[in-house]
Amino acid sequence: MSDKKMLTPAEVAEYTLNAGIKKATTPTKKVLVSAFLAGMYIALGALGSIAASYNLLANPATYGLGKMVAGLMFPAGLVLILIAGGDLFTSNILITLAALKKKVSWGQAGKNWALVWIGNLIGAAFAAALVANSGVFDWSNGLYGGVVIKNAVGKTNIGFMAAVASGVVCNLLVCATVWASYAAKNVSGKVIMGWLGIFVFVCIGVEHVVANMGYLLAGLMVKLNPMYLEAAHKTLADVANLNIGNILLHNFLPVTIGNILGGMIIAGSYYFLFMSKNEK
Repeated sequence: MSDKKMLTPAEVAEYTLNAGIKKATTPTKKVLVSAFLAGMYIALGALGSIAASYNLLANPATYGLGKMVAGLMFPAGLVLILIAGGDLFTSNILITLAALKKKVSWGQAGKNWALVWIGNLIGAAFAAALVANSGVFDWSNGLYGGVVIKNAVGKTNIGFMAAVASGVVCNLLVCATVWASYAAKNVSGKVIMGWLGIFVFVCIGVEHVVANMGYLLAGLMVKLNPMYLEAAHKTLADVANLNIGNILLHNFLPVTIGNILGGMIIAGSYYFLFMSKNEK
């Protein structure tokens, strides 16, 4: 048994259960620091994905190729979390498994999700502020910054239900990816599994609330830069709706709801497959 290269699906379910119990009972200060790191990693991966692809994304003829290049870069954030450690809101929805098994209460699960969401936001805002003030958005006469602004404006103009649905699809892929990475017993396996599902969600273009914390806050921070606005072919009127209220109500709220639902679908399905039969 010790020579096995990976865990079976049933063993992954047991591992995820125990991980959920541990996460839900971790002290508040440790949760916040761990979530801060995860938010920072995801935001850096997200903004790095734009850095690698902004020239392609700015051209409709190469937009699809740009999404593919962005998809290759973005997963670095999740891989850092899987290997170095960190609490990510979207993958922590897998604590649902422990709550369904009655190993933790729904109150404990909800408290963890709230703390991790806040910690992720602080970490993502920190990373976004550093990148926004580093001067890198000036690349290509401000085209990098222009694509950041254009991306942020687009994310605040998604309809509420569309954002919920997009969030569901995203966290189906994220939680399935994290679940699959738990099966790997070595670093290379975790890196490969951590890459695949995330690559797909970036290529599709669905909504991840923690990534959006990085995207939207970076866009908010630089939306008045005239060089970036010109590169984005936007006016001040075009970015007027890119504000804290719209970011919270038209993106963070519906995407968070969708991400929760998507994660619960994955956790609930595997609970049914591997654990409900053991219930009395």
